[in-house]
Amino acid sequence: MRHARITATGCYLPEIVLTNRDVIERFGLDVDEAWIEARTGIRSRHWMRDDQTTSDLAVEAARAVLAHRGIEARDLDRIVLATISGDYPSPATATVVARKLGTRCPAFDISAACTGFLYALDLAAASVRGGEERVLVLCADARSRFIDKHDRRSVVLFADGAAGALIEASGDPGLLGVVLGAEGRERMGAWVPAGGAALPASHETVEAGRHYLQVDGLREIFDLFTDYACEAARAVLAKTGLRLDDVDVFITHQGNAFLIDEIAAKLGIPAERTVNGVAKHGNTSGASVPIALAEAVESGRIRPGHVVLFASAGAGYTFGAAVHRF
Repeated sequence: MRHARITATGCYLPEIVLTNRDVIERFGLDVDEAWIEARTGIRSRHWMRDDQTTSDLAVEAARAVLAHRGIEARDLDRIVLATISGDYPSPATATVVARKLGTRCPAFDISAACTGFLYALDLAAASVRGGEERVLVLCADARSRFIDKHDRRSVVLFADGAAGALIEASGDPGLLGVVLGAEGRERMGAWVPAGGAALPASHETVEAGRHYLQVDGLREIFDLFTDYACEAARAVLAKTGLRLDDVDVFITHQGNAFLIDEIAAKLGIPAERTVNGVAKHGNTSGASVPIALAEAVESGRIRPGHVVLFASAGAGYTFGAAVHRF
């Protein structure tokens, strides 16, 4: 039987690192470092340079994945890029990535917010089971380009980054199961109102700040993200016939430190089995789960034979979970 397996991972974090003190001083925020850390668990975050774009972040992550596997971009059969902050409204940023990598394989974007990695992983696995050999999943988000720098909630929370995973055909099971879902809500949690067909960009929308990321109440988002992630995690464990005791490492959306702790606690997963890198990276949206994965693999937290449970929820709302044996 033809299975799909993650054979390499990699990530890229922009060189600019802003500590809480840096953010406070740069943007004149009326809070202190303790206020930020007490509410988010974040101590620093990466922002990209003015001359960088989302595709640049994705390309660096792609090169890291390819280097770890020892292959070239021309060896890829498909590129799937999950992003909600593409270079342009159109065309797909994945086509820009393909050009920069020098490959002509199929390349396209998907938009599933913070659940993007799991949606892309499911698509990649289906492509591999259907006959393709190597599919590159990339997630990249540049949230610093879409936030009002005077909005302290946004400026202290969101960050930039990219990561990826190579999915290959295997005779041994790797990806054991995926569960995905979406529940469209009128209140979407987080969204950019202007720039699309519903509200095309204009002088009026720019002056009103409608091209900035808008975020609903923290408590509402926190509770929905927690419930959706837990629901998906339980569903994928039931689908695969696994128990929580079988899970060696748990990776969920790195929205803030308390969200990670709450999801793990509700599932009954000990803190020592979770990955929590939000303190140094901030909230990188859809890139947060694969960044956490890449760093856990690189550090040796994830080793051959380990069972890893992924769960996430995103604006919209989207949600999903997956189980992979490495």
